[in-house]
Amino acid sequence: MRTIPRLASLLPAILTLIVTPACNKGELFTFSRPMLGTMINISLIADTRETGVRASTAAFSEIARIEALMSPKLADSDIARINREASRVPVSVSGETFELIRASIGVSRETDGAFDISFASLGGLWRLGDDNFQPPEPRLVARALRLVDYRKIVLEDKARRVFLALPGMKLGLGGIAKGYALGCAARALGREGVRAFIVDAGGDILVGGDKLGRPWRVGLMHPREKEIILALSLGNGEAVVTSGDYERFAVYRGERYHHILDPKTGFPARGLSSVSVIGSDPVRADAYATALFVMGGVRARKFAAAHPEIKLILIDEEMRIAASRSLKGRISPTGSEEIEWF
Repeated sequence: MRTIPRLASLLPAILTLIVTPACNKGELFTFSRPMLGTMINISLIADTRETGVRASTAAFSEIARIEALMSPKLADSDIARINREASRVPVSVSGETFELIRASIGVSRETDGAFDISFASLGGLWRLGDDNFQPPEPRLVARALRLVDYRKIVLEDKARRVFLALPGMKLGLGGIAKGYALGCAARALGREGVRAFIVDAGGDILVGGDKLGRPWRVGLMHPREKEIILALSLGNGEAVVTSGDYERFAVYRGERYHHILDPKTGFPARGLSSVSVIGSDPVRADAYATALFVMGGVRARKFAAAHPEIKLILIDEEMRIAASRSLKGRISPTGSEEIEWF
């Protein structure tokens, strides 16, 4: 789902095929723009194309606004300024960025550091896109790992300022900002009168309404093959977010290295191939997907048992599928795949 960036990926083209409604109460329109480092696809039901254009434009504008606040690649964004200045002096940021950082720290505490936005301090070491990729030397990882500690992010509530207590420390909201952008886009669609929609941010998906009496259905891609392995029904207001080892990866000497780093080791997390989180809060679903991937299958199941508000689909490195029992009847394998229910 994280495109998927990360079993399962919700490919926009396949998504459109699955969700096209067959009815005469409105028409399905799809709009796409490259944003947030991926392709954003908005499929919505409207009476006219003009309504669809107006609503989708409002939603895209919200996503662009969030990107301008939180992308580390934009020099004037809150996150870029934090990374440039906040280890020297506290940096004033927007209310939205401040609260999302606060929420991130909360998830870090809740997951015992499996989710940590200060992972960005390691980012420059893992150049997965290089043609001649080699994993970084362990000593360099160990040195950078000293800067990964969410407890060193200091928030000044009254002034709405952020301070980083370790020189050289950096933040990245890539594991939570897309979920926040999904919610902002959905609210924009609602303000324009659109109630039935799917917003797909590179595989992070939020749906509204239904398929005119039937649930929206989305396809989950196999993490190693270019084919759908499962179809999943989503209810009004549900989000599905997937973290997987196949969105950004490189192979070196037969070993697969990917972008989901374990904040405790500085190296790619092992044990799972993908984690899909289904829930009503796209922000928490986004953060949980990363955290549970890092935790691994056993701890992820225990976490889900303590959080009945979320449902999981797990695929391990042997491609074995396990899913929350509450998803029974909503998941349809496309082949002979077996699902272990927990």
